Amino acid sequence: MRWTWDVACIALLILGTFFVTGTTVAGSDWAGLFAGDVVVEAVKRPDGVPGLRASFAVAAPRERIWTVLLDYANFPKIFPDIHNLRVLTHNQQGAQIEYWVNAVMSKYHYVLYRHYDEPGRRLTWTRVAGDLKRMEGSWEIRDTPRSEVHMLVYESYIDIGSIIPKALVRMEAMRKAREMGERLRNWIEGHPMPE
Repeated sequence: MRWTWDVACIALLILGTFFVTGTTVAGSDWAGLFAGDVVVEAVKRPDGVPGLRASFAVAAPRERIWTVLLDYANFPKIFPDIHNLRVLTHNQQGAQIEYWVNAVMSKYHYVLYRHYDEPGRRLTWTRVAGDLKRMEGSWEIRDTPRSEVHMLVYESYIDIGSIIPKALVRMEAMRKAREMGERLRNWIEGHPMPE
């Protein structure tokens, strides 16, 4: 049986699941976001599926951010736990992507459909096939009080149904979320990637 711990790690990589106490996106602490904070919070869908939301500021034009969110060839460089991926289909409406992910104790394989809901602003994804039971989420590019800075908001929902204590999963999710937010921001802004 695959551990929920591993499933949570995968979700963080692809779906961006993030936990943290602190300011929510709606009441954003702009000073903290502009200083480089990655704000992470626990969220729940109306049907009760737990998830995470991560928000962070990116000093880049909306077009640059959108281009990176669709730059599937570079995902393994941006998200180092992605061992491999294959673009199965890609058009103006979205893409179907097959992933192979190295988690803490296991490897996972799954297919997501990424729908470009509002090109240049928002995309969503949902699991089509593979090892994980349920995965869905979104990326959204929002405006901020600074015209040269945008806020990137990531939401991820996963039904992992595990016996592993949720507190352990959340601790690992928090760690991975911060790493992912920082790596993605560095890539978008053209800074060196952390090791």
